[in-house]
Amino acid sequence: MSLSLISASVLALTMMQNADQAVADAMQADRDFAAYAAENGVAAGFRLYAADDARLIQPDIDDIVGPDAIFASRESTSGLLHWEPRGGYAGDAGDFAVTYGDWSYHVEGDRNSDPVATGNYVSAWRLDDEGWRYVLDTGVVNSPVDRAAEE
Repeated sequence: MSLSLISASVLALTMMQNADQAVADAMQADRDFAAYAAENGVAAGFRLYAADDARLIQPDIDDIVGPDAIFASRESTSGLLHWEPRGGYAGDAGDFAVTYGDWSYHVEGDRNSDPVATGNYVSAWRLDDEGWRYVLDTGVVNSPVDRAAEE
């Protein structure tokens, strides 16, 4: 086996390990973000975990850019916004990742209560000197469940 083939194999294995570790780390950052938001409020969580150039993309409004603007857009949110990542992807360098998962909103602030809305989200994360910070967050709302039709 040639030295260049061995070097290429080692490089490919290292890159796979970097990507696998980045997915695990970004998913943990996403869980930590959710826990912080549950404890300290949605606005505080979205500001703390935002990169300086973070962007929220939502339907029918302009993008919300930067931690302070994101905080202001979430400041009046009460209740509990809960989310949990289901999976993720990462670049080979291990410094960029995407997580996706499910969210639910509980107006009473109690996760055990029936949610008033549910949906799915995608967050893009970048590793910087402060750790993993989201650079983009967006989501969709699921169609409401017709409780009367279930009975």
